Amino acid sequence: MNNFEVNFFKKYVAEWQDIKWVVHQHWIKIIWKIFFIFGVFIFVPCFLYYFSVRIRENIAFYYLEIYLIIIYLKLIYEIFDWYNDVWIITNEWIVDLKRAIFKTDINSIKYENIEWIEVEQNWFIDVLLKKWDIVIHKIWEEAFVMQDVMIPYNALNEIEKISKEKEENLEEWNLDKDIRFDMIMNALSWVVENYLEKSSLNKQNETINNEFIEKFIGKDETLDLRK
Repeated sequence: MNNFEVNFFKKYVAEWQDIKWVVHQHWIKIIWKIFFIFGVFIFVPCFLYYFSVRIRENIAFYYLEIYLIIIYLKLIYEIFDWYNDVWIITNEWIVDLKRAIFKTDINSIKYENIEWIEVEQNWFIDVLLKKWDIVIHKIWEEAFVMQDVMIPYNALNEIEKISKEKEENLEEWNLDKDIRFDMIMNALSWVVENYLEKSSLNKQNETINNEFIEKFIGKDETLDLRK
């Protein structure tokens, strides 16, 4: 993970999040596109133009130049699109970024919503190129898929590490919550018990006082309170 990628993709995540890893698609995907564009849209037209007198007589050279400039711009766009089609792994989310020149799509998933992760290789060439598909299965939602990832183990290790830390933090929080709940219940139990003891004592004293008063009701003799 280099500083250039951190600074370049930082604007696509929240300021309070830290970028842990950026997952790109395999370089073979963009190389294949470059070779295809060069072969079909550059080499063939140039070959026909320079080896066909009739084509040179009917088509001015500056038309070919304009055409080649457009193709080069297309190549730049394809490289730009490949580099910006990434997964950004932060300490809070996994961000799926698909950025084009005039459009940017950003989807994210929290680690708490991840059910399991799997990696797939569909062809023998994938084994040779160490090219994988990463599939993140979410709870009650459609899976997150990134195709043609080059050596995904670093990204998977980061995801597993962060998920484990969050699980441990959640367990600690639940444990603290249970401890706080037990403390509150113990305090309430003590208050209720103390209240019941006082209520019972007051009731007992009230009963004794009533019995003492009833004992002398209707009598004409003097009541000696010193006894």
